[in-house]
Amino acid sequence: MQSSTIPLSVILLIAAFCQIAAAQFNQCTGSDSCIVINECSRFGPHFNEPAKWSDSLRAEFRSRVCQREKTNNGNVYKVCCPQTVTYNSNRKRGLDVLDVEGCGAYSEDRIAFGQDAKLFQYPWMALLKPKVGNFVCGGTLINERYVLTAAHCLKNNDIAIVRLGEFDLSSDIDCDKRGELCAMPPQDIPVERTILHDNYSARRKVNDIGLIRLANEASYNDNVLPICLPVSPAMRTTQKTFFVAGWGGTESSIFSNKLQFTKLNLLPNNECLQQLLKVDPYTKLNDNQMCAIGTNLTDNCTGDSGGPLKSISINARYVQYGVVSFGLRTCGRQSAPGVYTKVENYIEWILDNLEE
Repeated sequence: MQSSTIPLSVILLIAAFCQIAAAQFNQCTGSDSCIVINECSRFGPHFNEPAKWSDSLRAEFRSRVCQREKTNNGNVYKVCCPQTVTYNSNRKRGLDVLDVEGCGAYSEDRIAFGQDAKLFQYPWMALLKPKVGNFVCGGTLINERYVLTAAHCLKNNDIAIVRLGEFDLSSDIDCDKRGELCAMPPQDIPVERTILHDNYSARRKVNDIGLIRLANEASYNDNVLPICLPVSPAMRTTQKTFFVAGWGGTESSIFSNKLQFTKLNLLPNNECLQQLLKVDPYTKLNDNQMCAIGTNLTDNCTGDSGGPLKSISINARYVQYGVVSFGLRTCGRQSAPGVYTKVENYIEWILDNLEE
């Protein structure tokens, strides 16, 4: 009599679900319905791969699991899911949910060419806030429901809130220098779920890219608009000057209350690596990363982790070409290149994870 062997992947999947499943199932309330987990978008795209879930999504599963059914293919879990976000194959996905016509608004009269940005200059800038503590990273709004950022910002922090439309952290309402033109108040939007690249490695600092799906749609105004992504030939650039913007934040501090920006030049990866190796002999770079460097000691102090490296495209729009990943932490001591995740190489991954 032959004994059947259960695949290791199945064993791991069962063990993972058993570990995170609650001792008793939850009762769905309000507009929530108890549906198969594969039909609840907040648990996608890795519906049956809990090993790839964030800690916050695991906790959400424990609070929402409502039923377990045995089938010929094993156990099927159901969760309490709002009917309004139920997965539907007819919903728009990928490129269809990006506004490629209205993104990346560019106007020369809003370029300050100084250290401080102008009000309304970079309306796609986002700040990420964990459940406990201050803002820790930056990001960029790419449509009403998604923010692009670095995976290390999501891996190391339980991000709960995304702030959009911020300019000066020290003021509730931001106005221009004359006080004649004011922006709408910032929008603090809860996080529905976070999505890290499957092959992100904190140790090797590769595939450092992630997405945040907002619980509610952002309300567009003059200071809240999406940036473009390099999804077409028209979104390429011939510019030699790039920009990095932010409040100067790292995972431990924020250096400036007011939004800052710095002009940078791209640096070939081989030249970049030579400079990085002088300080960190274990640094490695690959084709999915790009480097940029400024001309003064604050060039790698300005951009928040997870923020954008951007420039003006052929069709005169701001396009994000990089995500702030890591540098040498030499702020104020020596000029050094920063390393950015190359967005162009991750367009397919980004689009695969976008839905209405």
